[in-house]
Amino acid sequence: MVEQTASSEPAQPEPMPTEPPQDEPAGGESACLLALLCTDCGALADRPPPTACWRCGTVIERQ
Repeated sequence: MVEQTASSEPAQPEPMPTEPPQDEPAGGESACLLALLCTDCGALADRPPPTACWRCGTVIERQ
């Protein structure tokens, strides 16, 4: 016969870490790439504006 015990307190989840682990670098893409977005086809420009879209040739102006 297996004896079961009941706990009067619910199990508590482990707290989420507040800082990223030290072995993982922080960073990535800049927050806003909207200035590089072609309004006609949606491609991202390969250079800062003013430039032409690499996909469709539309001029991407500075905002």
